[in-house]
Amino acid sequence: MSIPLENKRNIAILAHVNAGKTTVAERMLYFSAAIAGTGEVDEGLATMDYLEEEKKRGITIEAGMASYTWKGVAVTFVDTPGHVDFGAEVDFALRAVDGGILVISGVSGVESQTLAAWEKIRRNNIVPLAFMNKMDVDGADSARVLEQIRLLFKVEPVVLNFPVYQDGLIAGVIDVVNELALFRSEENPRRLLKGEVPENCYDEYIRHRSALVDFASRYDDDVLAGWMEGRAVAPAALLAGVRAGVERGDGLPVCMGSAIRNAGVRQLLNAVNQMLPRPAVPDDAENSAGFVIRTRWHPDIGKIFLVKVFSAKAVTLLEDAAIYRVFAETLVPVDDVETVGPGDIVAVRTDKPLVAGMYLGHGGIREAGVYKPLLQARLEAVHAHEHERLDTLLRELADADPSLQVEADAETGGWVVRTVGELQLDVFCRRLQAEHGCEIRIGTPRVHHVEKLGIPQKEGRGSAQAYGSSAVVSFIARKNPEGDENRIVIPSGTDPVEEEVLRDCFRAFCAQGVLGYGDIAGLEVEISEIRGDKQPVPAVLLAKTFSDGLRETLKIEDFEVFEPIMNLEIIVPEVYCGAVLAELATRGGVIRKIDADGRNSIIFLEIPLENVFGYSTILRSLSKGLGVFVLTYDRHGVRKRG
Repeated sequence: MSIPLENKRNIAILAHVNAGKTTVAERMLYFSAAIAGTGEVDEGLATMDYLEEEKKRGITIEAGMASYTWKGVAVTFVDTPGHVDFGAEVDFALRAVDGGILVISGVSGVESQTLAAWEKIRRNNIVPLAFMNKMDVDGADSARVLEQIRLLFKVEPVVLNFPVYQDGLIAGVIDVVNELALFRSEENPRRLLKGEVPENCYDEYIRHRSALVDFASRYDDDVLAGWMEGRAVAPAALLAGVRAGVERGDGLPVCMGSAIRNAGVRQLLNAVNQMLPRPAVPDDAENSAGFVIRTRWHPDIGKIFLVKVFSAKAVTLLEDAAIYRVFAETLVPVDDVETVGPGDIVAVRTDKPLVAGMYLGHGGIREAGVYKPLLQARLEAVHAHEHERLDTLLRELADADPSLQVEADAETGGWVVRTVGELQLDVFCRRLQAEHGCEIRIGTPRVHHVEKLGIPQKEGRGSAQAYGSSAVVSFIARKNPEGDENRIVIPSGTDPVEEEVLRDCFRAFCAQGVLGYGDIAGLEVEISEIRGDKQPVPAVLLAKTFSDGLRETLKIEDFEVFEPIMNLEIIVPEVYCGAVLAELATRGGVIRKIDADGRNSIIFLEIPLENVFGYSTILRSLSKGLGVFVLTYDRHGVRKRG
C-alpha cells in the first residue's frame, strides 16, 4: 500500500566538516528504531559512511541515504558531504529533497561550509531546520551561535529546545514548545523522563519562550489573539505560526543537543515531522517523472541508481528495472511497483544509461546541468596489462560522480583527471588503489586552465603524403560566437568515414591544447576543402593532414590562457578587517565592496583560484578563528602574464 504524500518527508542533512552531521544521522536512525545500534565516526563504524575512505577520514564523501519512520511519518534523508570538494553531491541531493537539517557545531559555530550550505538551501528553496550539536563539549556557546545565525544568515533563530545540565554534564533538554524538561534515562537511551523546568534554567526558558511566541504571533492570528488576551497558546498553533514564518524565509527553527550523548535527537525527529514539508510534486511531473540523485555500488547487486520519483510514469520509463526500497542497512526489493508513488526515493538497478543529475522525462531521458571541475592531474597505470581495466573503471567512476571528468591523454597514453579540489582527487586515487587494486602513478595536481583563441579568425591549410597518396585540408579557425563550446563545421556530403576522422582529430586537438595549460574552449573550425588523390581519403592520411594543419596554423601567440576566477566572501570581526585586507593585497584579488553590520566586516572580492590555496589557515590565524569565508566559482578570466 502506498504511503499518503502528506505522511512523507524527503530531507538532506548538511554541515561543515566535523560538525557531527553523520553522528546526528546515526542517532536519528537509532532513536527511530531503524537500526539496532549506533556506530561512531571516530571509530569508523558509522552506518551512513560506507566507503573505506569515509571510514578512515571520518568525513562523508558520498551522499549516503537511509529511511526511517517516526510517529507515522516516513522520512528519507540524504546525508550529504561536509567538504567543499564534494559540493556536487550536495547540489544533486538538494534537487531531490524539500527540507534540510543544517547541523551547526555549538563550539565552532557558523563556519565556511556552514555558510555555503545555507546559501545552497536558500538557492534551492529548501525549508530549513537547524540542529546545534556538540552542546556537551567545553566551549559550546549557544548565545554566540544564535547571534551568528542572526547576523550571517539574516534570519531570526527560533529556539525549540535547549540543553539542561547536571553536575556539569548534559542531562537532557528543555522543550520550549511544550514547556517541560526532558531528561535522558541512563538505563534506556530511547526513554525520556519528563519533569518541570529546573529553576536554574527558568530565565533562559522564559527568554526563548517569549521569542518563540513573538515570532509565531507575526504569522498566525490564533497565536496573536491568545498572546494579546493572555491565554495559553496551544503547541500546535505555535508550531503552525513558526512554520509559516520559516516558509516565508524569515526564521530558522533551532533544536539543540548532543548527538553523541543522545540528547535532543528525539526532539529533532519531532521537528522534522512538524516543521518540514511533504514532498512537492512538479507541475510537469508527467514530463519530468523522476530525478537520478546518485550512482552507487552495492556489494551484492552491483551498480544501482538512487531515483526520486515525481510520478508513476518514472516506473513505466524504468521498465524491466529492479526497484528497491532503501533502509538503514539494507535494500528491500519492491514486489508491487504500484506501491511506488510521488515523493518516494528508491534504488534502481537497470541497464539503461543513467547518470547522476539526469531527469526521467516522457520523451526519454534528459540531462541536468554540469558541475565544473577546477583541478587536474595526469594519471597512468603502473602495469601495461592493467590499462584496459583501469580505462573502464575510470569511466564508470566518472559516470557515478558528476564533478569528476576523465579524458584520454594523447601525450602520455594515460588519462587526465579533473576534480573540484585536492581532497576529492586524493580520495579518488586512494579508492582506485584500495578498493579496486589498481597500481597507478598520479602527477602533481594543478589548476585547470582553459585556452581560448585570442584573434578573431585565421585561415589554415594542412597537406601530407603517405603510401604514395597526398591530401589537402583547408579550413578557417575562429572564435565560436555562441560561447565556449568547441565546434567543427564540415561540408555537407562529406564521406561519413572522413567526417568521423575530422571530428576525432578536432576533439583530440582541443583536449590537448596549444600552450600546455589546459584544454581549448570556444573554438570553431570550418572545413572549406578536402582534397586527395584517392576518394575517400584514407583515414590515416586524412588524420595526419588535418592534425598537422591545425598545429602548423594555430600557434602559441594566437591563444590566451584563462584561469578560474572565484567569488570570495569573507566575514570577519571589524577589529581584524585591516589585517585581512592587508594580506589579501598580496594575493592579487580585486575587492568589489566592503559592508559592515556593526560587529563584522563583510568583504566581497574576485580572486584567481590559484591564489587562495591554503587561505582557510591564514584567515583563521589572522582572525583568531573568528573569520569565515565562502568561495564559489564565477568564471574563467584571462590569466595575467608573469
